[in-house]
Amino acid sequence: MRLARFRCCRSGAVGVLFGVLLPILAMGAVGVAELAEVMQAKAKLQRNVDAAAIQGAGEFGVDQSAATTERTRLYADAMAESLRLRWAVATTATVEAASRTVTVRQSANRASFFGNLLPPGGWTIAATATAIRTARKPLCVLGTRGGGPLDDGQDSIALQASSAITASDCLVQSNANLTAGPGTVLSAGEARAVGSAAGPIRPAPVTDAPPMADPFAAMRLDAPSLLCDSLSLSLGSGTFRLEPGVHCGAIALLGDATIVLAPGDHYFVGPGLSVGGNATITGSDVVVILKGLVTAQVTGSAVLQLEGRKSGPYAGFVLITDRSYLGDVEISTSNARKLVGTIYLPNASLTVSGANNRIADQSPWTVVVARTIRTLGSANLVINAGYAASSVPVPAGVGPQKDRPVRLSQ
Repeated sequence: MRLARFRCCRSGAVGVLFGVLLPILAMGAVGVAELAEVMQAKAKLQRNVDAAAIQGAGEFGVDQSAATTERTRLYADAMAESLRLRWAVATTATVEAASRTVTVRQSANRASFFGNLLPPGGWTIAATATAIRTARKPLCVLGTRGGGPLDDGQDSIALQASSAITASDCLVQSNANLTAGPGTVLSAGEARAVGSAAGPIRPAPVTDAPPMADPFAAMRLDAPSLLCDSLSLSLGSGTFRLEPGVHCGAIALLGDATIVLAPGDHYFVGPGLSVGGNATITGSDVVVILKGLVTAQVTGSAVLQLEGRKSGPYAGFVLITDRSYLGDVEISTSNARKLVGTIYLPNASLTVSGANNRIADQSPWTVVVARTIRTLGSANLVINAGYAASSVPVPAGVGPQKDRPVRLSQ
């Protein structure tokens, strides 16, 4: 009898306890389900902004206008459409031209199951992504430092008189100021300056850009030995074949003289290299390395026609000055139209001058990396970017980048 009453009492207590716990358990189950849905929505937001930032950074490579920002925002907004059944979604996008980054932020809000009491004000979630475009236009002209022989010591690239630089498919970068005089034209795929930029530059240049390090700063430029394979050479006519090696003393070509450089590395170690008149210096699969010079110039109607090295430590280079040379390499001839490869003047200036002459315009590709670059008169320095059209390889650090063009930075 007592046992039956005990059982009846315990059953009633269990029923009461179950009745008390059931709403709590139900609310807990609803809370877990709601939290899971919120986490899924937040993950969806993150996927949206990641994809939109990468898309926007990719478009920034071809369109730097405000339209890219708006297209990026709309792209992220469209991907959030499925969330709008329960969430109010807002999207923003910003582009930072100097750092080449695109940032997308998406936030969402909805009422909670518990009447906005838990959490207070309902659920608010957000996600942000920043993508950076690491691949610019192929780097083809780099002024590594200011100073040198330019007028004010502040430009690493300067155009004067009615001269021009035409680099329509690649990047022109000045690590100081970039100045184009009133009668000049600089046409580039992209133009950037660490300092200021002024004058007729197309498209509009990016200023306050981060500097670019000399891509070849670690490259050794030593002559293989101090033994001379040839001595001073002065020609006024005739044709002379010059084998690769160390060429000591002054080299002067005048009149109708021709030097044919045999394939290989040619070190010119001496006080000067002068090519003038109607003289010709030509070579294929060659690099000319100037060391210990006082002057280096190609003037008059002289023909300068060189294709760079196809293999070896200087593969991709056509003209180099050693690091001790602080002067000019002057090209004012009307016949320097084929210079295939990289011109590297680490502490020297490239000066291009003349009257309506086009430099390197018949080359599939050319790259110039010099301390300073100056154009004078009405000369036009033409920098083509047809890298696939030549068997001369492009050195790492210039030309098209090899890494992923776009990546998430955060």
